[in-house]
Amino acid sequence: MTKFDGGLGARHVRLADLPQAEIGDHIWHPVRRELGATGFGVGAYSAAKAGDVLVDTHDEEGSGSNHHEELYVVLRGRALFELDGRELDIGPEEFLLVAAETRRGARALVDGTSVLVIGGTPGAVTPAPYEHWYAALTADEPSVSAEIAAAGLVDHPRHGHLHYQLACFNALAGDLDAAARHLRQSVTSDERAWSWLVDDVDLDALRDVAGRVPTRRTIGPVCVEQAGTGLDVVLLHAGIADSRMWDPQWVAWPDARRITRLDLRGFGRSGRPVGSFSHAGDVVAVLDELSLERVVLVGASLGGRVALEVALARPELVRGLVLAAPAVSGHSWSAEFEAFGEAEDEALAGGDVDRATDVNVDFWLPAAPDWVRAAVHEQQHNAFVLQLGAAEESLLEADLASRLSEIDVPSLVVVGDADRADFQAITERLVRTLPDARRATIAGANHLPSLEQPSAFDSAVLPFLDSLE
Repeated sequence: MTKFDGGLGARHVRLADLPQAEIGDHIWHPVRRELGATGFGVGAYSAAKAGDVLVDTHDEEGSGSNHHEELYVVLRGRALFELDGRELDIGPEEFLLVAAETRRGARALVDGTSVLVIGGTPGAVTPAPYEHWYAALTADEPSVSAEIAAAGLVDHPRHGHLHYQLACFNALAGDLDAAARHLRQSVTSDERAWSWLVDDVDLDALRDVAGRVPTRRTIGPVCVEQAGTGLDVVLLHAGIADSRMWDPQWVAWPDARRITRLDLRGFGRSGRPVGSFSHAGDVVAVLDELSLERVVLVGASLGGRVALEVALARPELVRGLVLAAPAVSGHSWSAEFEAFGEAEDEALAGGDVDRATDVNVDFWLPAAPDWVRAAVHEQQHNAFVLQLGAAEESLLEADLASRLSEIDVPSLVVVGDADRADFQAITERLVRTLPDARRATIAGANHLPSLEQPSAFDSAVLPFLDSLE
C-alpha cells in the first residue's frame, strides 16, 4: 500500500506490499506504476529460489524497447548477471549500470533475491549543480577540486552555490583572481552567499588582498556594493532595472578596477522612498561617504541622466562618463514614447503592477534574450511595488538639457542599434553637444546593451576606461 498520498507531495511503499505479477519463475513488482513516478522508469524483480530467472535476457535497442540505460541495485540476496556473455556476481550495496545496447539477464544466487531496476534515456538528465561540488569534495587537492567543480558551469553557468564552492576551491588552491570572480558571481546569483562569505575560513587567502572579497553596506537609504581596486567606476542602473543589471560587469570588471554599484531609492534593496529625494543627491552622498573622487560614472537610461546631473553639480568628483542610452530631461518625446507612457500610467493607476511591468519589458526589450527579459521583469516589478504612492524624485539639476556643453570630461555614449528612435536621437545630440564625447553602437541590443550583449559592451567600454587611468 502507498502512504503519504492526498496531496502531501510524497508517496511511500514497501516491496512486500506491492502487487505481484508472476512472469515465468520470477515476479515483477510495479514500483513506478504504484508510486506514479513520471521522471524515470523503475521496477523491481524477485525470485523465490536460487537459480530462478530474476531478469529476462534482453537489450534496450529493439523496436519494442525504451532505449534506456538501466541501473540495477540488488535489494536482498545475490544475483548473477550475464552481460553480452560475461558473468558478474552482484550483491547488496553494489550498483550496475548497463548501456542500452548491452544484452543482459540475471538469475538469483540466493533464495528470495530481489533487484531494483531504474531506467532512463541516455543524455536526458544533466548532473545537478551539487553533484559537481560534492564530487569535487572527494579530491585531495584544491586545484583538482576546482577543475571538477568547474565542469558544472557548462550546464549551470549562473548557479550561485556552485560559484561559491568554486571560489573556495580556487582560494585554497591559491588562484585568487579566479576565486574573486566566482565569489562575485555567487553573490549576484544567490543572496545567501553574502552571509556565507562573512566568516568562511576557506576564503581567508582572499581577505589578505584588498578588494578581493566584495562588500555591501547601506549609506543613508542606498544599498551599495563594492569590489576590486584601481580606477573608481560607479555603476548607475536604468529605471526598468536595479543594480543587478550590471551583473556581467560586476563579475568581470573588478579584476582591474574598483567597482561600486548601488540601488537607487525605490529600486532593488534600497527600499521604498520616504519623503522628498534626489537620485543624483543620493549618489553624491555615497561618493562623499566613501571618499571617492575623480570617478567614472557609468549610467544606463535613468542612471545616465543621474550621472549627467552629478557631473554638473559636482564636477570635481567626475573623471569621465559612460552613458548607455541615457535619458535627458527636456527631450521632445515621440508619439510612440508618449503612447507607451500612457499605457504604463493607465496600468499603474488601476493598481495593475503586472500589466505595467509587461508593458515596460515589451517596450524596452522586445528582442532581448528570454533570460534578460525575465531578470528585468522581476527587477521592474519590484521597483513598481516599492514606488507605488511614493513621492516623485526632485532633480538636482533641473536645467540639464541647456547645460550639457558645460560637462567637459571624456564621455562615451553607448546605444543599442535596436533601441528606440528617441534614444538614437538623444545619443546623437549628446555626441554633438558634450565637449569631449564619442559614440559606440552595440549590434543586436535594445535598451540595456550591458546586459543583453555584455561582451560587445565591454569591448566598447573597457578601452575607454583604460584611457582614463
